[in-house]
Amino acid sequence: MRIRISSYLLKLILFTLVIGAFPVLILGWYSYHYSSQSVLQQVEERNSQVLRQSQLRVEQTLKMIDFSTTQLLGLPTVTKAIATKLDIKDMDMIHELYKNLSSIQTFELGIKDVYLFSLEQDWLITNSGMDAYSQPGLKEKLRPFAGMPGGSMWLSGNSASIQGADGMVELNHAVMNIKKWPINASRPRGLIAVVLSSQQLTDLIGNEPGPGSVFILDEDGRAITHSNPSLLGRDLSAEGYITAIREREDTAGVFSGIAGERKASISFRKSAYNGWTYVSVIPTEAVTRQATAIGRTSILISLSVLAATMLAALVGSRRMYSPVRHIYRSLLPDNKDPRPKKDEFIAISDRIQGILSDQSKLQLELAGQQQQLAEFLLRKLMLGEARFQGLPERLQDYGYGHTGKWTLMRVLLVQVDRLDHSRFTEEDRDLLLFAISNIAQEVIPEGDRLPPIVIRESVVLLTGTSSQSEEAFKEAVYARAAEVQASVKSYLQLQTSIGISRSCQAWTEVGRGYEEGENALKYRARLGEEVILFIEDVQPASRKEIVYPKQLEDELSEAIKSHDREQAGVLLSRMMNALAGEEADHQEYQMSLVRLLMDLIRLLQDAGISHHLLNAGENSLFEELLAMHSPGDIESWFGKAIVYPAIELLKQRQENQFTSISEEVKQLIAEAFDTDLTLEKCSARLNYHPQYIGRVFRQETGSSFTDYLAQYRLTVAKRWLKDTDLTITEIAMKLKYNNPANFIRYFRKMEGMTPGQYRAGLTE
Repeated sequence: MRIRISSYLLKLILFTLVIGAFPVLILGWYSYHYSSQSVLQQVEERNSQVLRQSQLRVEQTLKMIDFSTTQLLGLPTVTKAIATKLDIKDMDMIHELYKNLSSIQTFELGIKDVYLFSLEQDWLITNSGMDAYSQPGLKEKLRPFAGMPGGSMWLSGNSASIQGADGMVELNHAVMNIKKWPINASRPRGLIAVVLSSQQLTDLIGNEPGPGSVFILDEDGRAITHSNPSLLGRDLSAEGYITAIREREDTAGVFSGIAGERKASISFRKSAYNGWTYVSVIPTEAVTRQATAIGRTSILISLSVLAATMLAALVGSRRMYSPVRHIYRSLLPDNKDPRPKKDEFIAISDRIQGILSDQSKLQLELAGQQQQLAEFLLRKLMLGEARFQGLPERLQDYGYGHTGKWTLMRVLLVQVDRLDHSRFTEEDRDLLLFAISNIAQEVIPEGDRLPPIVIRESVVLLTGTSSQSEEAFKEAVYARAAEVQASVKSYLQLQTSIGISRSCQAWTEVGRGYEEGENALKYRARLGEEVILFIEDVQPASRKEIVYPKQLEDELSEAIKSHDREQAGVLLSRMMNALAGEEADHQEYQMSLVRLLMDLIRLLQDAGISHHLLNAGENSLFEELLAMHSPGDIESWFGKAIVYPAIELLKQRQENQFTSISEEVKQLIAEAFDTDLTLEKCSARLNYHPQYIGRVFRQETGSSFTDYLAQYRLTVAKRWLKDTDLTITEIAMKLKYNNPANFIRYFRKMEGMTPGQYRAGLTE
């Protein structure tokens, strides 16, 4: 016998597993992510601290050396010796200088050698003697540093070989401090140079063990110290991460980059003391090893917790299912198989629904709840979201059982026409719609309607009848709509329009009725405000082809061109009536209005007038036109905004033309012939369309604008050739020719000779 597992028990087990497993997986992932980030952050913080300590140790040593050399230069013996030409008789002073030089060359500071150079007396003293090892050219190696801008500077990577007390010292892997005496003098009298081995700096930054490497770069990007000896003195500025460090404006920071073709965490600090950059590079793989170990541990823990969760889900679900099974069996009839054939809760729900159906009448006696439920159901009907199965029964339960006898229904939409001329504002619209809803409830008997609802900016009402014919029902609906409209105007002093759908014979057609009521209201743009519109009257099922009144438009255009305001007003009124009289829907009506507007704008453009002179409002002409709903407003707008202003503009243009456009263009050519003058620039100056100016100029002068300008420039060129000493190239450039060859070619074409031949003929 096959064992049948309870559907609800299986769902409960699966749900418990999901609820238990999801937090475990999220927690495991979060633990791994947080731990990894924490490890990386700790390593980066430790790296930054190590780098900061290394910088402090190095700069402390450099500052001690800097301070020691400053004190040495301040000693009376040194200052006196620099000004003295030392020889054998000054041995005591020389020995004193040796002693002072040796005093700063301590083991702690790591100084390799010290050089004291008198620029004034041209002698050099080191720990090994005076001028004994000055060859080859040691003085000449040090002398250029007298011209350095500062009084003291640190150098690195210098390739000069300088003789020291212990032999030759290569500065390729050393740093040197140069200090002038006097320190701020533009022409110092002496120098002191202290050579510090790079190994000393490496020892200072290499005290902290750990992954990665710490090194120092000078201002040119060369390695002063590095754990890899082969990189000492090399220019590392071409490395991507070094370039990124040098481009950053901050003095310290941490970022991820590529170092040696491996991902790495890079920390840096820029020294304000000597311009060096301290860099620490730690490969990312060294950091992620610990994070990987944490990840494995997190996975093991998560799997263990997940296994425990599954066990708890199995045991707990069976215990939670026990009371459900008990309720299920207690609700079953005595003769029914207790083994569940479907989800227990569905079976329990079916049984409870049967029990509650016997008590539904008692629960639905609360009027407020009934109306709210009916309004909610009606809203879903209008928007096409309701389930039609069992709809009459639900309406009967809500207290609207009379709707079951309806044979015809219509949808009414009531909208406020405008608030701008009333005592109300847009903020009051919702309250006004609620008031209109209450008025509709009072006007229309309860047995002939469902409760009104508000959808967007409309009060929506469904009314029906069970005894009237189609025509009688339509008349009754119109009478009720007119009464609602009159009541709203009486109580609220507001004008309203009402759109009414075609008759509906089934509940499935109510959504279509709502759309038809909305479409009917859109015809206010043609028929005016405060109207009651049946959709079948304004949008019949079949209509003839729309004919645009082109002849009326042509007559209107001629009246505008003739400046006849009275005739233009009459023709505009006839045009509006013709458009409104066509059997067209609102979209076709609006397209006809837009066509009229575009043709009138084209009329102005053909006359050389910009349509921008008509628009004085914030919105465009098209936006203003499409925003109006009343035919009277549309006709008034066309007159005030388009027709009458166009007549005035054309009249002004005709009056201004008496001054002769061509003469103004000639004056502009005479004033600006030596500039990049074009027909478009003339039109901008004269406020005419370029094509219009070109046409008028050709009619009055017999030549085009371009030919006239070229001829005028030719006349000026001939005058300059005669009266001035300007070269032909200068004349061509002044007259805005692209090159002298073009000027010479045009001159020869028009005069039969070159400009040079023309000038030569004048002198003969």
